[in-house]
Order: sequence, then structure tokens, then C-alpha cells
Amino acid sequence: MWHEEVLIDIPREKMKPLWLFVAGMWIWLFWACAGEWATSSDYSYGWFVPPIALYFLWKRWEAAGRERWKEDAPLAKRVLAWSVLVLVLFLIAPLEMIRQTPIYWRPILWAIGGLTVGSTLSVAWLAGGPHGLRTFFFPTTFLLVGIPWPTFIEGAISFPLMQWVTGTSLGILHLLGYPATASGTTIALSNCTIGVEEACSGLRSLQTALMVGLAAGELVWLTIWRRVVLLGVAFVMALLGNQLRVLLLALAGVKGGAGAIEQFHDAAGYVVLVVLLAGVGLATWGLKSRGVKRERATVAEVGVIDRSVKRGGMWLVAVMGFAAFLGAHGWFWWHGEMSAKPTAPLLAPSAGAGFVVDKDVPKGILDVLRPDQFRYIRKLRENAPPQVVGYHFYWNPKSGNANQLYHRPDRCMPGAGWWIDGSVMREVIHLGSRDFDFNVFPFRRPDGVALMLWGAFLNGEPVEMEFNTDVYLNTATLWQFLRTGTRVHSFEVAALIMPYEEGKRPSLAEIQAYAARVFSVRGEGG
Repeated sequence: MWHEEVLIDIPREKMKPLWLFVAGMWIWLFWACAGEWATSSDYSYGWFVPPIALYFLWKRWEAAGRERWKEDAPLAKRVLAWSVLVLVLFLIAPLEMIRQTPIYWRPILWAIGGLTVGSTLSVAWLAGGPHGLRTFFFPTTFLLVGIPWPTFIEGAISFPLMQWVTGTSLGILHLLGYPATASGTTIALSNCTIGVEEACSGLRSLQTALMVGLAAGELVWLTIWRRVVLLGVAFVMALLGNQLRVLLLALAGVKGGAGAIEQFHDAAGYVVLVVLLAGVGLATWGLKSRGVKRERATVAEVGVIDRSVKRGGMWLVAVMGFAAFLGAHGWFWWHGEMSAKPTAPLLAPSAGAGFVVDKDVPKGILDVLRPDQFRYIRKLRENAPPQVVGYHFYWNPKSGNANQLYHRPDRCMPGAGWWIDGSVMREVIHLGSRDFDFNVFPFRRPDGVALMLWGAFLNGEPVEMEFNTDVYLNTATLWQFLRTGTRVHSFEVAALIMPYEEGKRPSLAEIQAYAARVFSVRGEGG
């Protein structure tokens, strides 16, 4: 068991350069993830991961005791450890350069996480052999739970969860005698609707459950299999808590309408946390190992140390690592004058010709997207409230805006019961005195068909998208961003839904006329 191992007395002065390098890698990983921790409620728990990992490292160090190193490490394992460090040095600069561009690829964050884990465990081996490796293994790999999941994994998990939560909630409401119907992942009640969006899917709960389950198992030193059982309990508690949250919100909506849902939305979110912590706490207490004795290894059992490399070589690794990181930023500083400059909003939603514009955007959407300017576009209807048919969002110039590209129509519209039925076309729409590139999505759901015009503009230029992949921007754009040093940018999104009769798809001229009724060029009208 891990707590029966010992950590050797690492020669601090000799290894200091490599440990400084490792500390820099940890800081790099935290910095890379901090933007999403700060802006995404799904990953706000990530702020707790670094201090918890450091605490576990300290506890393992303290519990292991101190012994002296005995002999040199085997050559093959020394070569492997140093090979990992050399590979890390070569990858720091290109990964940081890509991370700085407006292209938002979560696999880049995972690559940085992999480099951090690899470099830390390599240095732990060189300093302490197998005992050093085992002492650092869990605290280091625990850092990975704070990295945002790749979007293809999120999509594969969140949408089935949303469907499951929607279906289960609908069934319970019917059992309780309340009329309700579902369209996609939206539940229509007698007096309002409740959307089971990504935040309500249970994905956030599962991510938090992973962190809590792993932390609890380490805190009381459970065996591996008991930790697996504890993770299973944590996941079940997360799903049950989230299901209870959605049901409570639905019942609040039945009694008090949309206002009640808005009022109790955040409070209901705490239900998930309470259920999760209570369930994990009870399971941890039940699984906790009792009567386990700690054993200290003798000097003959102590790990090994690499004596072959001089301190000069270790300082070279540390200096090259920091130089690679600074070099990546230096490229953008040097080429910044070549990049396209951030722009003010290009378009403005118009209030006329059967449409109204307001700022009544749901708080949940604003909390996720965090736009600096926002408007909803609603179509007037006889004897019915205006219907939301479009929106316009704008983010002020700053780095980190590109993660909003995750919220694209092909990912978000299925939650409202729409699915893409055909190819996504790119059309030029003439508005005022200018032409604008819009993506035209053909959507369908059981009660009808519609086109959706969706335009995204980065620094005033249309963003090329690949909607059939999990890569948000066209990869050719990456080289343009690198060449011109683009990393600070404004971002603007304009969208409009255009319903039509089955078999009578609008022509490009009709699409353009419809868009011109809603959007105008900023400064030219509207």
C-alpha cells in the first residue's frame, strides 16, 4: 500500500534546478486552466485542485519518513527519465504558442497536463527512485482532474445525461399528476418551461464527484479497490442529486412559474453538492481501512539516485524550459503589430418590422457566456408573447474569448429539440453597405423545420468553422494567427432562426431579406 512506502532523503541542493523546473511546469498548467476555472461554472471547482494536490504531497512526504539514498539508478531508467525531460523541453514553446492564439483546443490543456505529470514523475524518479515516484504519483496525477474535458468527451456524456434527466423528470412529474411535455431537453409545464441545459445535465456533478471521490479516498488512505468503489458511489450520488435538483426546479415552476425557477435555481444547485458530500462522506466512513500499520523501509530497500549528471546539466534544463516559455510569448510581442486589431461591434439588432429587441437574456446563459454586450431578438405574435428568434453577443477585446466558440448551434440547438438535417452552408449576406459571411444551418424537429443564420466575427473578420469535427476553427487559421501574432481579440456572434414550410426552403434572396429586417450595420441604422 502506498502509505507503507518511504520517500528517500532527496539531496535538495543537487536537485534544486530540476525542482524549480517542475514548479514552473505546475504554474504553467494552473495558468493555462485558470481562464476556464474563472469563466466556466462547470470547472470552477478547479481552483481547489492545486491546494489539495499540494496538501496530499505534503502528507505523503510526512507519512513516508526520511531515509538515505543507496546506489545509482539503472542506466536504462535514467535514460528514460532524461528522455522525457528533453521531450518536454522541445514541446513547451509550440504548445504555449498555440495556446496563446484564439483557437481554443482543450487537448492543448491536456498536453500541458501530460508534460507536467511526465516531468514531475521523471524528476521524482531521478531524485528518489521508485519510492520518490510512488510518493509523487498520486498528488501529481490528481492535477489532471482540474483540466477541462475535451469537448468530444463532454458532448458524448452531457447530451445523453440531459436526455436521461429530462425523461426521468417527465415521468416523475406525470406520476405526481402534473401535466408536462418534452421537446428535446426542454420540459414544457402548464405555465412555463424549464430547459435541462449542460449545467443541469449532471456533467458538472460528475466532474466534481471525480475530484471529491479521489480526494476522499486519498485522505483516509483507502486501498485501490475501495477507492474504485468510492468513485462509483460519488458518481451515483452526483446523478441522484442532479436529478433531484431538476425535479425541484420543475415543481417550483409548476407552483410559481418562471420567476420561481429563476429564484430557486442557485439554491437548488446546492442540493447536488449536499447530496454528493453526504453520500461520499458516509461511503468513506464505511470503507475506511482500520488497523493498518505503517512500515518504514530499511536503508537496503531505499530507492536510487542518479549521480551521473552534474548540477550544470540540471540548471541547463531549468533555464531552457523557462527560455522556451518566454520565447513563445516573445513571438507574439514581436509580431503583435501584424495582427488584426480588435474592433467594435459590426452589427446591431433592429427593433422593427415585426420584431422587438431587449436585454432579457436568461441569467444562466449570461453566466456561461459572459458577454459584455447582449441582446435577444423576439418575433411578435398575435395573442401570444413574443418568441425568441435570435441574439447578438459581443465580447470586449481580451484573450480567452475563443472558448465561447464551444457554444455553437450544432452543439446547443439539440437541447431545444432541433437537429441538423443537411449540410451547413456558408453564405454571403448583404447588410447595409457591407457583405457578411454567415453559416446557414438546416434544422428540423417534429413540429417543423427552420434555417439558422449564425455569424461569428473575430477582430471583425469572419471565423472559419469546421462543423463536422471537434476542432472549432479551421486549422489553416492557426498558421495565420501564429504568423501575425494574434492573441488579443474582440469576438461577436449574431444569430437568427428563420422558420419555413416543409418543402419550401427559402432562397438566398429571401434569407437576405429576412436578415435585413433584423440586423443592420452598426453606425448605418438600427
